Amino acid sequence: MDTLVLICMLLAIALIIIIYGSLRNRKLRKYEIERIKNGYGKPCDRKYDDGVYEHIQGYFRVHCNVTDNGTAGLNKDSIYFVDDITWNDLDLDEIYRSINHTESSAGDEYLYYLLRNPRPGVCDTQRLEELATHYHDDGQSRLDMAVRLHDVGRTGKYSIYDYINNLDVLKDRSAVKEYALLAAYAAGILFTIFVNRTFGAILLVFALIYGGISYFARKSEIEPYVVSFSYILRLIRGMDLVIGSKDAFIQREREEIKQAVRNMADFTRMSGLVLNRTSDSGNPIELVMDYIRMFTHIDIIKFFHMRDEVDRHREDIDRLLTITGFIDASMAISSYRASLKTFCRPSFSSEGIVSEGIYHPLLTDPVANDIELHRGMLLTGSNASGKSTMLRTIAVAAIMAQSISTVCAENYSAPYFRVYTSLALNDSILKGESYYMTEIRSLKRIIDAGKDRETPILGCVDEVLRGTNTVERISASAVIMRQLSNVNGIILAATHDLELTGLLEDCYDNRHFEETVVDGDISFAYKLMPGRATTRNAIKLLDIMGYDKELVSEADRMAAKYLESGEYTL
Repeated sequence: MDTLVLICMLLAIALIIIIYGSLRNRKLRKYEIERIKNGYGKPCDRKYDDGVYEHIQGYFRVHCNVTDNGTAGLNKDSIYFVDDITWNDLDLDEIYRSINHTESSAGDEYLYYLLRNPRPGVCDTQRLEELATHYHDDGQSRLDMAVRLHDVGRTGKYSIYDYINNLDVLKDRSAVKEYALLAAYAAGILFTIFVNRTFGAILLVFALIYGGISYFARKSEIEPYVVSFSYILRLIRGMDLVIGSKDAFIQREREEIKQAVRNMADFTRMSGLVLNRTSDSGNPIELVMDYIRMFTHIDIIKFFHMRDEVDRHREDIDRLLTITGFIDASMAISSYRASLKTFCRPSFSSEGIVSEGIYHPLLTDPVANDIELHRGMLLTGSNASGKSTMLRTIAVAAIMAQSISTVCAENYSAPYFRVYTSLALNDSILKGESYYMTEIRSLKRIIDAGKDRETPILGCVDEVLRGTNTVERISASAVIMRQLSNVNGIILAATHDLELTGLLEDCYDNRHFEETVVDGDISFAYKLMPGRATTRNAIKLLDIMGYDKELVSEADRMAAKYLESGEYTL
C-alpha cells in the first residue's frame, strides 16, 4: 500500500511538472506573439549582446569574399561595398539597429549584407519591394510568417557560416575506427556461432572494452561541432514551417525551399542519434540508447555522415539561409517604413542629387531640407550649425536608397553611387599614425576610388586636412579638392576655411547654414542656404558660455585686425 501511494505521489508530481511546463511554454509563446504583433511599425528596441556583430557579418563576409583586413577579395562581383571607415563615419551600426526588426539570425545577417552592399544586382529588389508591400498590407500573413521565422531562431554569438567553416577542421578525419569496431562485433558474433566460441567471446569482450574506453575521447573531438548541426537542423525544420504557411504570395520562395529541404533529407534522417539528447531527464529509453551509443559509436558514425552531407550541400544550406534572410529582411524593411513619419522609394538617374524634405533617420526631431546638386558642394557655416549632419544625411540617403529602397525624404533621385566618407577619423595610436597621416590616407582612398569611370562616387569630407597648420591646410586642401572635383562623381565637403569657397567656386557650389544670436543666446535653423557663410560664431560662443568679457573682446580685436591686415598681433 505504501509503495502504491509513493508511486501515485511521484506520478502526481510528474504530472504537475508537465502541466506547469506546458502552461509556461504557452505563456511564453503568447508573449512572443504579442511582442511581434505589437512591435510592427514601432522603433526597434532589441538588445544586442557583446560580440553580436561578429556573427551578423557572417553572410556579408562569405558572399563578398571579405578578407581579415576588411577589404574585398578576388570575387569580381564584390569590387565595391561600404568600407569600414564609411560604415563607422555614418553610424551605420545604429541605423542597422533601428531597421533590424528581423526574427532570425538569417534575417540579421542578410539585412546587414544589404546595407553593406548598396549596388545594383545584390538582390532582386523588385521582389524585395513586393514582399515588403505585401507584409505591410496583410497583417495576418505578416504575423504568421514572423512567428515561423522566430521559431527558426538565432545562433547566438556565431554565424552559421562560422559553424560550417569550423567543420573544415574535421575534414581529414573519418569514421574508419567506428566501422572497424562494428566489424569486430560482427566477426565476434560470427566466430561465436559458427567457428570458435571462445575466440569469438574474447573478440567481443575486447571490442566492448575498446568501444567503451575510446568513446568519450572520440566524442569530445566532435562535441564542439555538434552545435553546427543543431542550427542547420533547426533551420531545415523552420523551413518546413515556412513551407506549411498558407501565404500564397510566397509560392516562388516556397518551391525553392522545398527543393533545398529535399536535398538535405539524408542529413535530417536519424539526426536524433547525434542531436536532441535527453538522457539527463532519466528517460529509460535514452539511458539504454546511451549505452548502445557508447559501445557501438553509432552517433559518431552518424556525425561524420552529417558532416559529409553538409559539405555536399553547402549551396543548399546557403540557399535556405538566403531565402530565409530575404523574407525576414523584407518584413523588417516593411516595419521600419511603418515607423517613419515620412519616407519615399528612390528613383535613379544620372542627373545629380535631387531631393525634397530629406532628413537624417537617427534624429528624433529632424529639420528637413531640399537639395539639388549637379556637381560638388562646399558647405560652410558656424560651429554646431548642421554641416556634418547634412553630409551624413546625404550619404546615408544614398546607401539606404540603393540597399533597402527606402529614403527618409519626400522624394529622392540620384545616380547609383559608391559612397566614401572621411568624417570622424581618429589618431591611429596602435599604428603610430598622427591624425594628419590618418586623414590623408582616408582622402587618398577617395581619390583612387574616383578614378574608376564606370560607377560614380559620392565622397563626403568634413574639415579637409584639419590636422595641420592653417597655411598648408588651405593650400593643400585647395589642390586636393580641385583634383577631387574631376573624379567620376560628386564630392561634398564641410569647411570652416572660407578662403576655399572663393578658390574653388568654379568647380563647387557653395551652400551654408546660418545661426541667430538674440539676447545672448544662439539658435540654429538648420536650413540649407545658397552661397557661402558670412558669419562666424566661435568667439560669440565664448561669450555665451560665460568666458571673461575682456578675453572675448581681445579675441574679437585680434580677429578684426587679422581680417584687416592679414597679420595676428597680441
